[in-house]
Amino acid sequence: MPLFARRERPPAEAVAPLERDERVTSWASLGGGGYVVGTPLGLWLPGAGGPGRTRWHLIAKATWDAPRLTLIVGAEGDRLGGGAVTLVEQPPRVLTLPAPRSVPKDVRDRVTRSVRYSSEHRLAPAGAARIVARRVAGQDGLVWQVRFEPGTDADDPLLREQVTRLVAEARQAVEPALP
Repeated sequence: MPLFARRERPPAEAVAPLERDERVTSWASLGGGGYVVGTPLGLWLPGAGGPGRTRWHLIAKATWDAPRLTLIVGAEGDRLGGGAVTLVEQPPRVLTLPAPRSVPKDVRDRVTRSVRYSSEHRLAPAGAARIVARRVAGQDGLVWQVRFEPGTDADDPLLREQVTRLVAEARQAVEPALP
């Protein structure tokens, strides 16, 4: 490969939905048609209403098992005390990438870099929750997320109070004190 080889540009239809100044960091054709396009702001995926961007901080988990990229995306739920938002995992989304290019690496790197803090906590009398602080591209500060583990009653006021306290403690440890 020559030292200054040109990267292949994505097709025009793959970049058409992107915002005007949005820069492509990775892309690949999907088996069955369509494209997946990575940018600093998120991952553009085909959808029922056309392509849409999934922000990096909403991708809870991604696994690569060639030729399949499996994404677990979280939908933001209700707000808890302490400024955290609950994250409700959606069913896995499996993308077939016959020629993946750099998409799997881009997804891994950007999702990993977005995480600033992550900790799982047992709750009393039962259940568990994961508290995560993530960077969001284009925004200052951190977004605090709470994912209740399966089987945990996310509506239980006692558990929500515990999680609110845990988020406050984590914020105090992670975010610098303001003057």
